[in-house]
Amino acid sequence: MARVILWRIVRGWTMKRITRDARMPAYCTVFQWMKVVPEFGAAVAEARAKLAAARLAARDAARRAGPPRRRGGRKPQVSAEALDALLTRVREGASVSEAVAAPGAPSAKALYTRVRGCVGFRVAFVDACNWRADMLGFDAEDAVYSFRTVGYRAARARHEALVARKGRLTPKLYRKIG
Repeated sequence: MARVILWRIVRGWTMKRITRDARMPAYCTVFQWMKVVPEFGAAVAEARAKLAAARLAARDAARRAGPPRRRGGRKPQVSAEALDALLTRVREGASVSEAVAAPGAPSAKALYTRVRGCVGFRVAFVDACNWRADMLGFDAEDAVYSFRTVGYRAARARHEALVARKGRLTPKLYRKIG
């Protein structure tokens, strides 16, 4: 049964479509198997990750191969300098909401349109977010070691505040991506 389910997942079937078949186990049963049988859960996660990576690569290749897709309307007017300034603000610890609220910054829609449409900018944006997370982690670690100068309570409060900020700024992933 597990092989049939995995075969269908690899073919791009959704879990709803797989479990709609009367010969298959119930939707909740399959997810319970993924928890109870670690090998099955790992195989499903691996199959989904490969499928997601293949779909993303195919979409990026299709975008690179064809002419730029326009759906009418006004062309985006975001300059490279504005995007670079936004990435710099994110690297320095600003949330995306704070970065797009700065004067002269592109809107959130323009930012995420660029993230979806430009592979190079997507990599730079993820790098900036990772840089911010690393810096918040380093600052939290430094706060721990500052207890001799500022006191235990102040150091602990600073550490907890930095860890909480890092948690709030980290995207929540409910499925492992590659």
